[in-house]
Amino acid sequence: MGTKQNESRPVFAVIGEDRWKKTYLLVVILRHPSICITPLDHILWRELDSSQDFQAFALGINPYGTHAYVVQLETPKPLFVFPNNQQEIEPTRLQSLPHRIVSLMTWNSHSVGLVVDAPAVILIPASLPGYYSAKIEKYGAIAIYKSISCIPSTHQVKRSFGPCMICPLGSKNDGSAGEMCVKCTTNDTLWCFSGAIHEIDMTNITSYDQANPYPESLHTTEFDDILLQNIFQLSFENRHCVLVSPLFWTCVAVGCCIMIFIMIQLLSRCSKSQIRPQFFEKLFSHFDVISEGKHWLGGLISLSLLVLITFVCEFSISFAHLYPIEETSFEKRQSASCDDRLLNAKLTSSLQLLSTLEHDNEKPIFTLLNEQNITLIVQFISTGYTCENVILQQNRDRGLSIPFTNFNCLKSNGILTITTLLPQHVVAMQFNLNGPHFVGGLRLCFSAPSVINTNAYSKVQQMNTCQFFYTPNQTLTRDPTVNVKMTKVINRTAGLTIHENTTYTGIWLPSFTVNTLSDELLFSLGAEYLRYVPKKTTLVVVITESEFYMKNTQEPIARQYEIVFSTVLFASKSVILSNDDK
Repeated sequence: MGTKQNESRPVFAVIGEDRWKKTYLLVVILRHPSICITPLDHILWRELDSSQDFQAFALGINPYGTHAYVVQLETPKPLFVFPNNQQEIEPTRLQSLPHRIVSLMTWNSHSVGLVVDAPAVILIPASLPGYYSAKIEKYGAIAIYKSISCIPSTHQVKRSFGPCMICPLGSKNDGSAGEMCVKCTTNDTLWCFSGAIHEIDMTNITSYDQANPYPESLHTTEFDDILLQNIFQLSFENRHCVLVSPLFWTCVAVGCCIMIFIMIQLLSRCSKSQIRPQFFEKLFSHFDVISEGKHWLGGLISLSLLVLITFVCEFSISFAHLYPIEETSFEKRQSASCDDRLLNAKLTSSLQLLSTLEHDNEKPIFTLLNEQNITLIVQFISTGYTCENVILQQNRDRGLSIPFTNFNCLKSNGILTITTLLPQHVVAMQFNLNGPHFVGGLRLCFSAPSVINTNAYSKVQQMNTCQFFYTPNQTLTRDPTVNVKMTKVINRTAGLTIHENTTYTGIWLPSFTVNTLSDELLFSLGAEYLRYVPKKTTLVVVITESEFYMKNTQEPIARQYEIVFSTVLFASKSVILSNDDK
């Protein structure tokens, strides 16, 4: 390659590849206000007004997908390329895209001319700040680009042949800001994403799921041990623990009996008449179950024992209602014991292979889960895309795809929401957003109604989960892929009594993984111009099912007949022990 050399015009050549594997030849002139035009067969120099910013143009060597590069003095990396996602070349009647640029020229420092292989001529005048050259007017084989306002979320602060640039961080442009972006107003709920059109209210844009941890069983799973622990447990941690302790009220009753005993002794000594003490002694003798009414003191002890047995019965009744865990509230557990973790349930969890055979009574819950209609909701947050830009397709095997028109779209407050009913649970959906706009964040939600089979005592719970994705200070990558793995969770609940049926509940739990969320690394290794090359944003959501399912089983620690028997046995033992002590 020949070049024009002199001491004031040092020249160097750069040959490289971009992400689309297209090779480009770039000639840069340093410290001189000149433009270097480099078609393959000649070099043309054009002097510019020294007051203009230094720029250099270069043409691609690859005849397919040719671009013109524009660079600035400070760095050999291109500022932008032509064509780009804001400035496109229309196909001609003689040849479809892509065209090859065969020649380039400039004049008056404010216009660029391109000759493409159609044959056709493209004239691109430099636009004023706040505008870019994109509207095409044709005059025969000549296409002249006219200035239009910058698209939302971008700006242009000086005369340029190229596209408008993304707003700086912390600023926005809804299309009316002119050449300068406006500073955002942010707080805990108002966010300003990269490439913002306006602030986004994030109050309802959150992540949540239904993957609550399954409780663990108590360290003691025998009702007799639980009964004794709660009867003779006296904790002074708080007022509630004292008030629900049977031992505390037994001590109160014993204290009252001692006071009554002292009062009777004082009355018998101080009173001239023995009628009143004898009345109390006779009265308390009727309560004596220890010595069969022989001693009035035994009546006082029997009353104290009655208080203990009463609280034991109350605890047993409350404990019987602490099952199943889905119907047990915190208030109900707290009213039964000082330990608010107390449950009348033995809990186990295990992973099971889907390929294993199912029991006959488990088949209905699997059928309900497999037939549940799941809705996918995709939200593109802080974007200039509209519903007119959306094309949805279902990707099939071997690179095939079919158009998918069964979806709803809504654009509101900078958020583009697309809702679609999944055709099946294992599917790959592709969302194509055509246009040069940016996306600040992404949110995926799954919802499904509850389904019940009363004859099989099976119920599929309502599905409602969302996951929010974004990278601080970065726009969403142009080709994100989100992998969603759906896992079945089956809860088996045995009846509290032998005659009650075992019930089954199920739910889908999705887990999300993404390949990459931003092109920050691409821009840092390549150049910022790559931000303005792709002509669409393509989101692929791949939904698969896990090979395993989670099985949670709960059974009562003690059924009603066992609770009644243990309570009566405890009361009988208490009376027998009191008689033995007597």
